[in-house]
Amino acid sequence: MFGGSKRQQPGKIRLPKQSAFPTYDTLKGLYEQAQVNRGLDVELGWAIPGSMKSYFINIKFDKVTPSPQWQVWEDDGRQSKLVSKFETSDLNLILDVVMMLETQNSAGTQSSGSNAAMGGRTGEHSTFQGGPGFNSPTLQMQNSPGVMDTLPPGNTYGTGQFNQYQNQNQLKPTGQFQQYGSGQGAPLSNSGVFQGAAPQSGSPGPNYGGTPIGGMGGGGAAKFGQGQGMPQGNLPSDFYSDNRAVPGASAAPQTTSLQGDLSHTRIADVLTNIGMSKLTGLLEVVGDTNVAQVFVVDGGPKHAQAGATRGDDVIKELVTWRSGNYVFKPDKVTDMMSCQRSLQASIMEGTALADQLRQLEDAGLVYESVLSLKQKNLGDTELKLLLSKGHPLDFEWQKSMYKLLSRKKTFTDLLRDRPMEMSQWAPLLFNFLYCGILEIKPPSAARNNALDFLGDAKQSVQALRYNFVRPDTGIYSAEALLYFLEYEYYRYDAYEWPLAFLLFEFSKRKGGGSIAVEAPPPEVITTAAKRIELVKRPLDILGHFEGLDFGLIMPNTKTSQAAFIANRILEALTNTPLSNQIDKRNLVTAFGIAGLPSDGDDLKELLDSARAAKNEAKEGTFPIVLSRALKSK
Repeated sequence: MFGGSKRQQPGKIRLPKQSAFPTYDTLKGLYEQAQVNRGLDVELGWAIPGSMKSYFINIKFDKVTPSPQWQVWEDDGRQSKLVSKFETSDLNLILDVVMMLETQNSAGTQSSGSNAAMGGRTGEHSTFQGGPGFNSPTLQMQNSPGVMDTLPPGNTYGTGQFNQYQNQNQLKPTGQFQQYGSGQGAPLSNSGVFQGAAPQSGSPGPNYGGTPIGGMGGGGAAKFGQGQGMPQGNLPSDFYSDNRAVPGASAAPQTTSLQGDLSHTRIADVLTNIGMSKLTGLLEVVGDTNVAQVFVVDGGPKHAQAGATRGDDVIKELVTWRSGNYVFKPDKVTDMMSCQRSLQASIMEGTALADQLRQLEDAGLVYESVLSLKQKNLGDTELKLLLSKGHPLDFEWQKSMYKLLSRKKTFTDLLRDRPMEMSQWAPLLFNFLYCGILEIKPPSAARNNALDFLGDAKQSVQALRYNFVRPDTGIYSAEALLYFLEYEYYRYDAYEWPLAFLLFEFSKRKGGGSIAVEAPPPEVITTAAKRIELVKRPLDILGHFEGLDFGLIMPNTKTSQAAFIANRILEALTNTPLSNQIDKRNLVTAFGIAGLPSDGDDLKELLDSARAAKNEAKEGTFPIVLSRALKSK
């Protein structure tokens, strides 16, 4: 395909220079040639017509890792600079980089050499460092034939160039974005239609049952410090525009329709559409357990929020959401500013994060999975050597997590003991798995009982439990719950161990459109209790409390850790219907969390704080609320 090569250098195969940007088939041929010649660099260059600029793409397979290293260099005739670097087998990802470069240079040519690409900044380039195995889905913009020719004047995205990159590996696009025209009177004669590809499905991993992790609407846990994030890109904030992203920079008001379902359209495509169209407004995404809001000005992110999380991390995690509904509201603005990075950089990092989640799920990771170290008792030198081939994260933090996993525990146990956001635990577990340190085992069918050594005599001991259980539901009565709470308070008082109490309402709406609620049938409460048993620890105590309320006692637990368990319980109760008559549409839940010593000095203050938090959750927009510490008010 490529023919002979001149000026071969030791360890490098230099292919003839082209006069056009590489296509998918060209990249495929490049990949295959590098695969055959492991250990050698294979290089392909192409020139930009009418300029001194050239690009070179290098690919190399080493002797060990399954995916090759890709490097894209830019040469302006005076010096060469690294543009992008990835380790991946996903040709579509590399194709996206090429497409982005082609679009930039097309824009630069149409701007009479003003270097409009990369926001018009001379000498600036973007570098995305992809971690190992980041064969992530692409951030491609698929469009109808000829659609790029119909864009409004001033949007220099190229002319019909994206069509040539569609190939047999892309799924049929679904969903659409329409720009109807200007608000200046007569509508524009042209309209752009962008179509985002449906999510690519990876190979199915082992099906162990249990609760899937990630991407289900962003029910995030509390933050674990700052940690190390995903690869840091440096695309400027005005990447999609010839002008800096500031209020009022648009040439004219726009009337835009952008809404849909994430089961058919990737949110990465939606965000990319917004950036390329330089829209101003609010993108609101309603997931299964959270609501995200992203304010954009001329296509650049200004403020993003989901729950208690704000800023660029919201966009990054939003890219991982796989279900929910989205709607774009034009001209909605805010004075808040929490986003510092470009939209494209956050999308790229979110795409890598989504790929890590898929690979962890393919390995069988669910919340009930058992995390077991394959390499135990490693010293600092050995651990650092193993982790050196993984994604670059803070070594001291990884070492602390390695020590924490020295005792076999479930994924839920890990997140309860060390609350982390998805953007932190996904790269960590991916590193441990990729570097051969961690093994993900299926959930245990049943927990071992501490009294199994008694044999048949164990039954007579367990029979005492039935004196505390309500026979209709099979869980502890309110009196029994308070009895056990008293003893846990004594332990807290004696040893100063933190004590958390989760108070939650679990009821159903009456029929006929009434807002009144009633207790679910006993069999539904029993089903719910069995799901909660899979989430809580054996030492956590679940029971009835007051009226339609239930309580969960969590010894030696901080309120931030209890918040994670509350999220898990909410997911367990709402992800799938508890019965044919009850699902999350007519199920009423509200969770209040309080703890000692943060929310009081005795049991009365603990329970009062939990009630106040639960009532606030019932009246508010999010069903989980931590106590505001009434004693300080």
